[in-house]
Amino acid sequence: MKYGYMFYQKPLKTNMKTRPVNLGDPIQSYAVKNLYREMGIREEDIIPVPRYDMADYDGEECVCVVNSASNYEELAYDSRFMPPSSKVHAIPMSLHIHRELPADELAYYKACGGVGCRDLYTVDYLKSIGVDAYLTGCLTLTLPRRDEETAKGADKVYFLDVPKDVMEMMPEGLREEGIVLSNILRFNNPGNSNRISVEDAYEEHRKGEERIALLRDTARLVVTSKLHVASPCLAMGIPVVLAKKHFGDRFGFIDRLIPTYTQEHYADIDWNPLPVEFEEEKAKIKQVFFDRVRAAASRIELEKMWNEKRPIYEIDYNTATFHAVKKIPFPAASFKYAVWGIVLSAAFYLDEAMKKQVPQAELIAGIDIAAEGEYCGVNIMKPEDIEKLPQDTIIMVAAPSAQEQAKKLLSELNRPFVLLKGTSVECYNLN
Repeated sequence: MKYGYMFYQKPLKTNMKTRPVNLGDPIQSYAVKNLYREMGIREEDIIPVPRYDMADYDGEECVCVVNSASNYEELAYDSRFMPPSSKVHAIPMSLHIHRELPADELAYYKACGGVGCRDLYTVDYLKSIGVDAYLTGCLTLTLPRRDEETAKGADKVYFLDVPKDVMEMMPEGLREEGIVLSNILRFNNPGNSNRISVEDAYEEHRKGEERIALLRDTARLVVTSKLHVASPCLAMGIPVVLAKKHFGDRFGFIDRLIPTYTQEHYADIDWNPLPVEFEEEKAKIKQVFFDRVRAAASRIELEKMWNEKRPIYEIDYNTATFHAVKKIPFPAASFKYAVWGIVLSAAFYLDEAMKKQVPQAELIAGIDIAAEGEYCGVNIMKPEDIEKLPQDTIIMVAAPSAQEQAKKLLSELNRPFVLLKGTSVECYNLN
């Protein structure tokens, strides 16, 4: 079995000279790969799945955790995301959605057994359109906490994409000490392509993992406006300040773990925050990940096992009633019928078989000694009321225990009727 992660070969417009990429994307993929490894999955079984071409994927069949942000930006480019190819057994987990879903994608989410959402906005949106959704937070929250020795040796302060007004109001000594970095890189358009090159995509993923290692090993404090800087830092036990003028709906999980300082709260910023203790919560996120991945992989293996086996003898899986109905010489023109004996499942199989095989037939009554009310949308009558039915109504006797009584009564009334028992039929007065 192969296990996929989102591979970010960013889409381009053919006239774009360069393309900005956010290291937060491959950092999310790194979190998935790290969880696969923790499950004991071999490195050669962890494979990339193209994030922007997943609907057309034709590589190795795989289970793939889909943890991504899906918004209107992708609709502006040549991108086919969801529903995925039949070769991708997707597990939506830590998914952010901020766009109107087309019918096929909505149907997919409704059928996939629950969508794990990164933020509360996505949970509320999906629930409002009938999708089973729950909050996971971002999977970068599952990155391992750094050990105490590494933490003690970390002495660098990093500013990653910090807004100018935040830089201006921070303590002067801290501002002078900090190292300015960005999670935004730019890659050249490789010859008017509609994607950055595969080589650049792998380089983006490499730099994302390199950035995580740098922060883990050397950061004593990180100040940032980026979600996928703050979230992995929180997980790794790095003190972090998260500040920007406005936080969008994607941040609707991390605000429960650390302060999210907007402009009106800049004066309240704690410039000496402590690491957040998050191991218990992290374990719960990981367990859901492990359970869903294992369940998906087990199901695939089970289906494959049965698909590889062939029946020794061919079986017709239709019911006995279905085969019985095929034997009855019904009129070719439209006609009416009633069913006698509706307390047995055979009567309901009969209704199903008649609808499928005899579309010219119209059910007008149920007949039973004990039952009352309705049967398949028509009224139930007693046997003594059969004379009220039109003379050409065909009476289908579905209950073997009623056949002796039915045969006697219906013969006396000179009615057309059929006795059914298993696949056997006896027809009277049909012509």
